[in-house]
Amino acid sequence: MGVGKKMGIRIGTTARKICIVVACLLTSMYTLAQTCSSGDCQPGVIAGPFSAPQVAENTATNFPTCKSTACLTGSWSSDQIEGIDAQQNIGSAYQFYDGTLNLDANIAVGLSANGKKAQVLEWMNGQYIQAFNKTTGNPIFTTAGGSTAVPRSVFRLWSTATQPECSSTNGNVQVIYDHVDNAFVINRHVSYVVEGIAHYAFCLAVSSESDLSSATTVWYAYEYKMDAAIPCVPTSKNCTTGTTYYYFPDWPRIGTWSNGFYVTFDLENPVGGFTEAGFETCQLDRAAMALGQASNPMTCYTYLVPPADQPSLIHSVDVADIDSPTGPPSGEPEYFLAIVNPSTAQQGGTGKTLCTSQTTPCASSQLALFTWGTSGLSGPTFLSVNAYTPGCYDTSGPNREINTVCVPEPSTNLADIGAYGSPSCGDFSTPCLDSLGDRMANRLTYNNLSSSGSGPNGEYLTASHVVMEGTEIQNTGIRYYIFKVSSGTASVVVNSGGTTGPPDLANDDNWLYYFMPSAALDKNGNLGIAYTVSGYDCSSCEVQAHPAVFFDVLPWNASSFDAPTLIIAGTADEENTNHWGQYAATVVDPTDNLTFYGLGQYFNTNQTGTSDCSVPASDCYTWQTRIFRGKYGVTF
Repeated sequence: MGVGKKMGIRIGTTARKICIVVACLLTSMYTLAQTCSSGDCQPGVIAGPFSAPQVAENTATNFPTCKSTACLTGSWSSDQIEGIDAQQNIGSAYQFYDGTLNLDANIAVGLSANGKKAQVLEWMNGQYIQAFNKTTGNPIFTTAGGSTAVPRSVFRLWSTATQPECSSTNGNVQVIYDHVDNAFVINRHVSYVVEGIAHYAFCLAVSSESDLSSATTVWYAYEYKMDAAIPCVPTSKNCTTGTTYYYFPDWPRIGTWSNGFYVTFDLENPVGGFTEAGFETCQLDRAAMALGQASNPMTCYTYLVPPADQPSLIHSVDVADIDSPTGPPSGEPEYFLAIVNPSTAQQGGTGKTLCTSQTTPCASSQLALFTWGTSGLSGPTFLSVNAYTPGCYDTSGPNREINTVCVPEPSTNLADIGAYGSPSCGDFSTPCLDSLGDRMANRLTYNNLSSSGSGPNGEYLTASHVVMEGTEIQNTGIRYYIFKVSSGTASVVVNSGGTTGPPDLANDDNWLYYFMPSAALDKNGNLGIAYTVSGYDCSSCEVQAHPAVFFDVLPWNASSFDAPTLIIAGTADEENTNHWGQYAATVVDPTDNLTFYGLGQYFNTNQTGTSDCSVPASDCYTWQTRIFRGKYGVTF
């Protein structure tokens, strides 16, 4: 076991084939022994472990920090600061610009400790980060000798000599705060080409301490090439023929656990139009990486469904990330959670492929729970939840079910907003946004809490995703959950959207669209959710529903949310791409375990340009971000 593809091809092909055959036989035996009349009936196969060794480790100096008075702008105002913006004024020599239409961003928040400064770290698109002083709100990273704060590329953390693949500009990034080691972590997946074949690597960097303004802070940067861990696509004949060898690792997530960092990512088939074939999850040697030592290889498992049944109903899996000062008890497995997209079972089919009903809305009443314990990855265990239709689930034509674009803006053509089962704005060349309704929203938070009386006691996971609320215009809302977990099992504590319990977070009048949520739990069990609200043109409204950032709190044991807090109301639209802030984040300050921090995207100038985009001040890039914070009962 653990023999990778390249090694298997050269010296151990038989062993790998035996492993795969055994896995298939075990899965077939399971399938024959069960009956499946509803939900997910796909015969998914877990295979592994596979191994990806460390390529190199590079210890890099910290980013220069700004000391001048020019860096004292942008401080907290009503517990908000402006984050990285496409057109921010940071000096004539340094106007921020990265040439990316769509916006991927999230934040991590560090611990406040005696004698050290604390920061909020924001990541933007494929390479840029900025740290903000948690007390003053001032940005701190700059260039060498710079006198104004400047978002910095993370590329310099990896060695161009021993880790050149990590200088690639492609791939998603994510930042988290490691509560176990009190360090910031940057996670990137990148692609690189060798003799015309695309290969993939993971590049991670861990700060040596929590204070990113300290001159003594360094970054431990690692690279892991994934040839031995990512499966070969079937048409490549075990990675020996054709121009495409490997599944594409998309939508990466990372979480801190007691025994390592865990990453998850989708496995998409580039030969088949990037169809979701399943997912993969890997464990990294957190203990060694936090000290800058040589790390053990990544250990990985895959979950794949047969090609005939693809796309997989389970994909884009969230991984639990410790959010509380107290971590999991010894021996507690890591948790992974995904929605289960609707299957043909409700249409009287086999339940092995996506539901296609154009009349009765396709719905699912399952979530898929996986765990990683002493025997590696196991699952799925199906959790029964209130039925939901994924946001923007499109059955208007063949193979459109994977389209999750239907959130309108005031600039959207009203004629292009369709009912369920009909084409909607995502099927036309009109401004329209992706709800990401086919997957869990960013962050599966883990909290180990204790309190007196009726407060929370035990281990909890929180999660959220976007669902359809009405069929007439496919308006969307936010489904959210709190689970109590122990020893690899989970039970539902809060499940919105049913006949009992709290309602979904949604517009009562069914004309606004709620999307891009991220949820977190404070130490008192209050559930905070940051989200975006958008709507179509309203001729009778004084203010148009341009995308706006909100935050709301569901108090512990409450049956409804408190009044929502408007963070920032946009006055313009994103019109040249449908991708919207795919990694929005809500986190809790590890210092008090009470203060929520959030990040949202908005526009004050329409982003419309699609040509002549090489000029930073063009209308191709007008996005803005807002960082905010507050405690329940005080700010919210």
